[in-house]
Amino acid sequence: MGLVKQDTSGTVLYGKNFMKNSTQETAIKHTAMWTIRKILFLILMFTGIPAALHAHPHVFIKNSVQFVWNDEGNLQGAYLTWNFDRFFSADIIKWLDADHDGTFSTAESEEVYNHAFINLRHYYYYTFIRQGTKRTNPPSVSKFRATQKDGIMTYRFYIDLSKYPGHDLYLAVYDYTYFCDVEYPDNCVTFSCPASVQPSYKIVENRKYPVYYDPLSPATDTRIYYKWAPGLQTYYPMEIHLTW
Repeated sequence: MGLVKQDTSGTVLYGKNFMKNSTQETAIKHTAMWTIRKILFLILMFTGIPAALHAHPHVFIKNSVQFVWNDEGNLQGAYLTWNFDRFFSADIIKWLDADHDGTFSTAESEEVYNHAFINLRHYYYYTFIRQGTKRTNPPSVSKFRATQKDGIMTYRFYIDLSKYPGHDLYLAVYDYTYFCDVEYPDNCVTFSCPASVQPSYKIVENRKYPVYYDPLSPATDTRIYYKWAPGLQTYYPMEIHLTW
């Protein structure tokens, strides 16, 4: 299952303009959510953890980012790496590690992509890029690879940042349904660049883009709340502020 956060029930990442809401897109999301709910129901039943059925978030991801520049010093993109929690990892590994050898082969990684990760395109791949007040999402990702080690499943994929001008941008990874909680561990940002580039970063909370969620909602609830309402709690996304 795909991971990364909120509307994606821990297995789906979606893409498109964040505020777009067409009839066609709504229909696609309904189909994706039905698939997610079915998978999650089966997973939660097999994990045997009743508490997981009754509280957001349900999936936990540790996110790290490697920013990449070319030899001319131009920012090209970033590799995102997501390490999933042990419970979610165990279920996906059991489901898609067909030969049960403790690794994902190239073919098995493609199965993870096709049956779990690709759904996240409907949730903007949990990835938000901002310059000033303009916020966008990657229309696609590439170089996807699913791996596993010591019972932990990892996604790694690449997003193109070459079209962003200037030397300053914000990158955030979060699930705006708060089904998935995304953590930025220590030393989660690294750089691949020539000596002429001197990048720096800081991780900051952005209170202008709050995420509203129901802490008591079940795992099958993937509703998106655009406004606060009684009973909802508020989560403020963290952003990586990159300068170079």
